[in-house]
Amino acid sequence: MPTYEKTDRRVLYTKMFLKESLLDLMKEKPVDKITPTELCRKANINRNTFYSHYYTVRDVLSEIESDFSTQIIESLRCQFHADATEISQMLKEICRIVYSQKDFCKVLLSANGDAAFFENVISTGKPVIISGWRSEGVRLDDGEMEMLFAFIVNGSIALIKKWAASDMAEPPEKIATMLERISYGGINGTITEK
Repeated sequence: MPTYEKTDRRVLYTKMFLKESLLDLMKEKPVDKITPTELCRKANINRNTFYSHYYTVRDVLSEIESDFSTQIIESLRCQFHADATEISQMLKEICRIVYSQKDFCKVLLSANGDAAFFENVISTGKPVIISGWRSEGVRLDDGEMEMLFAFIVNGSIALIKKWAASDMAEPPEKIATMLERISYGGINGTITEK
């Protein structure tokens, strides 16, 4: 087996330990209060190894968030197009992925997390959602549509936070259905006759 494969595997393990350790530490305090020394101690990795992969602790969190975003975006890109009939399935897929990464998501949705990250994640579905609303009869100008989307996204984040706080006791499909109902309930007043 070539040496570079072993090195790559070691790098992956090191990064995995750092990421898991960071999420553990974030259960107790915000990422900006966690030092590289503290993270290295938790991961049982020396500081030189840490600095060979990252500049700051926040860089570790950014990589975790980027990996998660990529997973959602790729899943949505492979399965969905700008079709209103697919919004329900898209929401189920997002909730399924959030549930599959529940430990990470619970930390990000906690007081020590990065709630803005979830706004960006939900916004990955923006073109599909807005297209679906327009096909359902929402006749708002672009600025009003942006405000409606912001309202729905923030309500969705609040619901997902509540779900995370309950240790995601409800199945992802139920949360997706609630998100869909709330979204369509919120836009009912903006629908005009086709």
